[in-house]
Amino acid sequence: MKRVLEKTAEIFDIVAAVCLAGVVIYLGYEHYYAEIDSILLIFSLVLGGLLSSLVCCVFHELGHIFFGKLCGFAFNSLRIGPVKLYRDEKGLRITAKQAPETVAGAAEMLPKNADGLYAKYLIVTAGGPVFSFLFLAGAVLALSFYSRLPFAAYALICTSMPCAFHLFFYNVLPFSCDNLDTDGALLRGLIKRETSYLTAVNILAIEGYLYQGASPSEIDGALYFGLEQLPEDDINFILLTDYRLMYYLDGGDVQNAVRASDRLKGLMEYVPDYYMREIAADILFCECAVRGDKELSRQMYPALEKYLKGENTLQTRRILAAYELYVNGDKMAALRELSAAEEKAENCWIKGTAKYEKKLIACIREDITAQ
Repeated sequence: MKRVLEKTAEIFDIVAAVCLAGVVIYLGYEHYYAEIDSILLIFSLVLGGLLSSLVCCVFHELGHIFFGKLCGFAFNSLRIGPVKLYRDEKGLRITAKQAPETVAGAAEMLPKNADGLYAKYLIVTAGGPVFSFLFLAGAVLALSFYSRLPFAAYALICTSMPCAFHLFFYNVLPFSCDNLDTDGALLRGLIKRETSYLTAVNILAIEGYLYQGASPSEIDGALYFGLEQLPEDDINFILLTDYRLMYYLDGGDVQNAVRASDRLKGLMEYVPDYYMREIAADILFCECAVRGDKELSRQMYPALEKYLKGENTLQTRRILAAYELYVNGDKMAALRELSAAEEKAENCWIKGTAKYEKKLIACIREDITAQ
């Protein structure tokens, strides 16, 4: 029944957006055709629609960022299509890379502490739909007075109507796509205090403690293991399992680290594209540096090579160092990657993550020295 409702809502969303686009084009053509060439008019409306839709997507994500800042969160990244603005050890950077097909935009905010995260998460989640509603209201108001607008204003404001409607309508519905929840689904789950969304709050709390400087194993184990078991295809269970892997690696618990890595391997069919490569990279590290399975590591590496070499993050540099040492046996290549990872660790703005990474980096360097 739920799937039928989701499909019905998706169809309505598409039909309504197409109808609104038709209305915008018709009104624009009917009102401005006498003063603007027909081909130029249509081209301008389409181009204006693309630009205004981009602004609409950015405005939605800015809602999350704005409310996140009000709640004391720190900006981590903003992705719109292939373009990503993110914070690293040297400040803000921008890059353009292939994005998951199901993710048009995403904003990531990190809590600076673990206080009152349930209420804060509710507020931050609501920020996107609130800003989308404001944008939609502005587009409706502009379209109501379209006959008084110059063509440039019409082409840049009124053409946002289809996208503004879609973003608001889609995000207030409590549905999921590719195992990723809409803002509406997050809000409903938090309000009903469902275990999956309480797990998401626990994950945020872990991130808050990492921000304050605690390494994964120094954080209260109740945040990792204190809630009821979730279905294995639940995204928050998958993310929590990845954090448990960090917990075991940081604490030197090799046996449980291998078990957590094996659990993640069994869950990869449920992992959304948005998280796929990062989680697969963690598994690769465990296979080559902890278990020592060279054959499986070599099988996994080709699918991750572009990601590991292209991202240039603290995590990817450390994993590349481990792969070069434990699989390829190339100490010089491992040392180059390790030096780059150490430099990034020294300037990492999430102090708990820096502490965790330095511990793993030290283990790899000790093995190089021993060899």
